Amino acid sequence: MSIYHKHHIIPKHMGGTDDPSNLVELTVEEHAEAHRKLFEEHGHWQDELAWKGLLKLITNYDAHKVAMSEGGKKNKGKNNLGQFQHRPKGWNKGRKCSDETRNKISKARLGKPRSEETKRKISETRKRLGLLVGMKKSELNAS
Repeated sequence: MSIYHKHHIIPKHMGGTDDPSNLVELTVEEHAEAHRKLFEEHGHWQDELAWKGLLKLITNYDAHKVAMSEGGKKNKGKNNLGQFQHRPKGWNKGRKCSDETRNKISKARLGKPRSEETKRKISETRKRLGLLVGMKKSELNAS
């Protein structure tokens, strides 16, 4: 026995409606193929997500990540499926970054504003650890 899905001939993300004239019943495989064709023709992330999700080519986690990032809208519609891989919470706990990675992170954070609370915590930690070397006089007086 086949499972049937209702498929929007003109997808809702392209302005289609729930009008019965815009709906057709398809098997899961046919539904996936319809979205694959739509994706290849128009390049909309929603169709790629539907196609790969229906065929279980991506996990629910991946689909959720793509949908939450608006399908790569930030990446100007580039294909971003498959870039996400589920990793359990804390998977990198205890791993050390290379010096190169630490330097990149440090440079990326330069010039970003910090809250007063964050500044206070940094100051307290430096005092506690005796890390006042290299601080500017104005920073020492402010602490």
